[in-house]
Amino acid sequence: MVAAPGLWAVGRDVLWCLGLGLLLGAGRDALGLGAGNGPVRCFLWDTAAFVLGAVALCGYAASASASGVARWYMALGLGAGALSWRWAVSPGLHRALGGAIDALARLAARGQNAAAAPLRRVWTVLRPPKRAKLAGLGRKTSQKVTKTKKVLQKGERILYN
Repeated sequence: MVAAPGLWAVGRDVLWCLGLGLLLGAGRDALGLGAGNGPVRCFLWDTAAFVLGAVALCGYAASASASGVARWYMALGLGAGALSWRWAVSPGLHRALGGAIDALARLAARGQNAAAAPLRRVWTVLRPPKRAKLAGLGRKTSQKVTKTKKVLQKGERILYN
């Protein structure tokens, strides 16, 4: 059995695992932002994050921890780091990214309007006015069409009953 490390070593391990958990949460969040968070994708991203968390915990425990084995407080620190990212950092980051995207969209719309304004002016100068096109359609013809009465019999021979 491995001896228990000192309190300073436990604190250092917890802080390192907390940092690993924050990185793991950031990676999971980046995957969700980049590739989407549908039900199947969310399951895949969460499974990948869990597997990477286990690998990171075992890798840290084997390489840099004071005791050389994975301990419960390391797993707790890793989980706390991932949850800290999810509950504390991610909402603010998402709001900031949404604001930045909105600002960029407004800037792009202004740029598009500024770039299209000279073209609109040229178009209004070169385009024939609408009245010239429609002037011939509304004009009445000079010849009046009169309805003539149909005469069934010749005028000189009118027959009465």
